[in-house]
Amino acid sequence: MNLQRFITEYDESLSGELNIDPLGQLIVWSSFGQQIFRNRISSVANDVRHYTLNLLHHFVIRSVLSDDKTHLGDALQKIYGGKNDVKLTHACLIFLENIYTLSMCDSQSKKGVVTTGVLGIVKARDKFAKSDNNPRLIFGHGPDSQLLTQQLFLGTNGRYKTPMMNMHFFDQKYHYQLAEGISAWQQAGHFILQTPQLKTLFRLLCACLKTQLGVRLQQGLTLRFTDIDNKITRAYVQAFRSAQYVGRYAKDFWLAMSRLREGASGALYNALEQAPEKLPAADVYHQALRLSHNDADRQLLRHIVHVEPYLAAIDLLFAGILQRKKQTLEDIRQFWVQRGLDDETLPKRAEQVINDKTLLPALSGTAHTRLERLLNVAQAPSVAEQAIELLKYHEYVMQSRGQLPWITLTGETLTLQVPVRALRADRQNDGWVNNYYIPQFRHMLQGLWGVEQ
Repeated sequence: MNLQRFITEYDESLSGELNIDPLGQLIVWSSFGQQIFRNRISSVANDVRHYTLNLLHHFVIRSVLSDDKTHLGDALQKIYGGKNDVKLTHACLIFLENIYTLSMCDSQSKKGVVTTGVLGIVKARDKFAKSDNNPRLIFGHGPDSQLLTQQLFLGTNGRYKTPMMNMHFFDQKYHYQLAEGISAWQQAGHFILQTPQLKTLFRLLCACLKTQLGVRLQQGLTLRFTDIDNKITRAYVQAFRSAQYVGRYAKDFWLAMSRLREGASGALYNALEQAPEKLPAADVYHQALRLSHNDADRQLLRHIVHVEPYLAAIDLLFAGILQRKKQTLEDIRQFWVQRGLDDETLPKRAEQVINDKTLLPALSGTAHTRLERLLNVAQAPSVAEQAIELLKYHEYVMQSRGQLPWITLTGETLTLQVPVRALRADRQNDGWVNNYYIPQFRHMLQGLWGVEQ
């Protein structure tokens, strides 16, 4: 059977936005944001503790599986096709993540231990409560082995996989021996083996994983938490007690490896470091522009400063349309006028985007298409006609997802097509609605700086 007939290319426009983001802006603003941060920061990957935890786990797995002295026992030989089987790597990742989470849960009442942000901690508490404080661990890659549902995607490894790939630690199939990754692993090995907390845990985990891989009998794949050497559980808690604690020993390594203090993200780093308080994203980006003196970096920052006022105005107009279940185009015009806006508001803000000749070419694929179509909304001569064009664009976005539009225009009446929550329309007219990863970057830096949150 030719599977190419059924398997399509990955469509980034469908990811993570099916029941939110009715204007499809996420892929636009996130594309600009990822150019700034080089895919090192995201809405789910922004915690130095989990960055470091994932690095340690992969260093352990890489070391154990590449060791000629490591052999699979009969129990695992029946399941996996050897040490290079990617599903075996999955099983190792799940196993180590589960031990970590259960260890943190077991020590959650200890002074200095912060479980906020530990992935799977709620499930871990439930398992402790239902198992007389001795939950079960099953070594494997299937659902019965996972503490979290879809753990490979939603656990620590899944959330931090893209940044780790972009730093060349491995590829999509977890091949560790990449030519471009030699330096990355050399630096990682030096960092881990020169950090006492990580060095101790690394050696304990290597020994534990080798033993687990070598089990002969099927029942050896099922353990209880108390079967895990308490030196390991204590070492996990010691090394990863809080993000701030991890930041104090990992700051220099991650700033060097991620290059977050270089280029445009470096200008944002300096802006956040100098800010006496939590400034809005708009202020941070404007401050970064003032601090940056490199033309290429300033261009990346300007893209965001130029495009966001337009995206925010588009969002505000859509919020006005979505205020009530039934409205007329005159109602929308009044909504706009009451905020001191007029027919020229969208065209003027679109002009700033269009005049930046490097802005649209910086996008590709779906992001480019959507921004181009959004800019067409501003070409309509009046607010009423702009609203109509915006509804057409909204319908196009929803159809691309196989969904119905939230709003349809019937005669002069706008009607909600499906029950949705009204969008906020009480913000400032010039306020930003998209943050371009500033909250996530701030969270990452607070961990690196050892700042209590």
